[in-house]
Amino acid sequence: MMLSWEYLRTWFPARYGMSDRGASLVEYVLLLSLIALACLGALTYFGGNNGNSLNRSGNSIVTAG
Repeated sequence: MMLSWEYLRTWFPARYGMSDRGASLVEYVLLLSLIALACLGALTYFGGNNGNSLNRSGNSIVTAG
């Protein structure tokens, strides 16, 4: 009787998905979202400065030519 209980105790979670396999997927999604958020923040912070710099450089080239 004890052998069948141990068998069922390990079989049931493996059969019906009560494992930690999905935890790594959640961790990867959180990591990817944090990286995307950091990139978006960097583009927002540095994006305006780069746009003005490129406009000034373009105007300097046009007036010099």
